[in-house]
Amino acid sequence: CDYFDFEFVQNKQSSMSWQMINLRRPLEFRYYSRDNTCSGNYSLIAKSPTIQPLNYNEPTQIHLAYGDRIDQMFVSYLTNSSQYIPQCQYGLTSSSLNFRQSGTTTTYTASDMCEGKANVWGPQAFIDAGHMHTILLEDLRSSTTYFYRVGTDEHGWSSIYSFTNRPADENEAVNLITYGDMGLSPVEPGAKSTIDRVTARVTSTNITCLLHIGDISYARGVGALWDAFMTQIQPIAARIPYMVGIGNHEYDHVMGGDKDPSGAPGPGGFRPKWGNYGYDSGGECAVPMVRRFHSPSNGNSLFWYSFDVGPIHVIHYSTEHDFRHTSSQYAWLEQDLRSVNRSHTPWIIVGSHRPMYASETDEPYDFIKIMLQFYLEPLFYRYHVDVNLFAHKHSYERTCPMYKQQCVSDGITHVLIGMAGQDIDSGEYSGAEWSIYHDQEYGYSQIWANRTYLHFTYYHNDNDAVVDQFVLQK
Repeated sequence: CDYFDFEFVQNKQSSMSWQMINLRRPLEFRYYSRDNTCSGNYSLIAKSPTIQPLNYNEPTQIHLAYGDRIDQMFVSYLTNSSQYIPQCQYGLTSSSLNFRQSGTTTTYTASDMCEGKANVWGPQAFIDAGHMHTILLEDLRSSTTYFYRVGTDEHGWSSIYSFTNRPADENEAVNLITYGDMGLSPVEPGAKSTIDRVTARVTSTNITCLLHIGDISYARGVGALWDAFMTQIQPIAARIPYMVGIGNHEYDHVMGGDKDPSGAPGPGGFRPKWGNYGYDSGGECAVPMVRRFHSPSNGNSLFWYSFDVGPIHVIHYSTEHDFRHTSSQYAWLEQDLRSVNRSHTPWIIVGSHRPMYASETDEPYDFIKIMLQFYLEPLFYRYHVDVNLFAHKHSYERTCPMYKQQCVSDGITHVLIGMAGQDIDSGEYSGAEWSIYHDQEYGYSQIWANRTYLHFTYYHNDNDAVVDQFVLQK
């Protein structure tokens, strides 16, 4: 169990397969046996030759994110070295990458994180994270497809990918994929089917961007799981912006607050007595996430920020941080909502990790849910938020348009979308009148919107069938 990964070989099993990713180091496979009672010592039977990556500095983990302006796009990737300045070549056709932009490089080490396993070097703890490179492309045309590759002449280049920049005209329709609580395949049982379905949709449909609202990789201090997760999402994230929000499994920690990139006060950030904030990040306190992903700079890094995409104003906020009236996050949320130009972006979608409403009865005294209703629901209602997305519970549920436990015509539609990969819930439901549809299956959701019409669709992974949908109109 001190190895990076292991599998138990079953009786009469004749083969085993792994997906190999570039961990920027030599690897070796070893085969052990032990006696039939499974309580004896292991005996080394055989080991493989040492397996080397063909290129230790192959550009890997390529992903996109929106910048501050509509004409900007972050392009990020990872290699083993920071010896050369990272580059992106791009252009309007795959055969003429006429533009070139340089970027910056960062990394992190075990001592940069807050506590626990994240601070410890080892195969199932922190491993050398490599170097994260980011290039900001600017002066991009709206609704225009660009082709690009990343790397350097010295260390080699990636394959050529393409993305279509978001529209500047609010009259254009947009298409968003949304989910939470994915994790890594095969560790999380539903992650592969979600990745496969969403990859097929991204490669066949004009998808604008993706919102992943917390519980991203579930690495929890195991550094190699970040490498595996970032490799897993590359077929999607190299083609559309992958916009993330913070979850408990990226952020929650008890000690080491001076290293917390969110700047939250105290050794463990926001930990009121009525909350159940734990140690769910394995001590990472969001450092790997902040170093790997990007977002507009109009809030507090990845913790809270907003952006426009066609006729939608999207806000990511944090349920892992103080959201009460006296908090800096609340002040930012109110200012951001107040400044939305509803003639330009008639739809407002907010997203965070923990639910404001959920009728599963496994946590009858979920005080965070009650406090979110007390502090943030009136704010969202006052500014006519249309949809509130959240996850954390591993299931799907949709409410009526509602306010203060009641269905109302001008209310907020709440949607729980925590069904993307982590083990599915099996709890009972209360039968609340405001709960219109719920189930406990793996899936993903999609939002199509123009100026006057928003169509939300929920798909099951097993057959890609539409199992729930609703329409909002202006």
